[in-house]
Amino acid sequence: MQVFFETLENIADLLAWITLKVVIILTGFMTITVLIGVFFRYVLVSPLGWTETLSRYTMVWAALLAVSVCIKDNEHVGLTFLVRSLPLKAAKVLNFIIGLIILFFLFELTKRGYRMAINGWEQQSLALGIPMFWPLLSVPVSGALSFIQQVLHMIRAFNPEKDQKDIFGATEVEQALDEVDKYEKISVKEES
Repeated sequence: MQVFFETLENIADLLAWITLKVVIILTGFMTITVLIGVFFRYVLVSPLGWTETLSRYTMVWAALLAVSVCIKDNEHVGLTFLVRSLPLKAAKVLNFIIGLIILFFLFELTKRGYRMAINGWEQQSLALGIPMFWPLLSVPVSGALSFIQQVLHMIRAFNPEKDQKDIFGATEVEQALDEVDKYEKISVKEES
């Protein structure tokens, strides 16, 4: 059974790794686009009309794609004070119910986002001359990736070896304490 949970963990990690690589590329592309726009506007005093629009669409794609990674890493907004006060089994059940609500939302987001993107074929971006389908496609793609990560998270939460910190994410205090422990271990290794 543990092999099953490890496989799910590996799938979630691989999907997040690929998504983060795409986000990094899009962020770099966005930065270059903004710099080109600034250079042409303020140095050459001949602004380009497409740089602002392209950088905005690229930023939206990058931000929405990163949502699925946040779901995988429990970095999304959540009210954990109630869940953390419950016994582990009850917390897992409540987490599952909340997860179902999130799945419903992500399913609707993906479905409606896809319809919105399809309708975007008829609209044209004036600055770029492309169908609005491509910028709008970021919504259903992000929704689908987030849906997959949420399903994987919900299943992995029932791993008997997981504790509340693994399931619900670490609090900021726990993260800080983990960092201190990590640096203490590094300094002990360097001293020896």
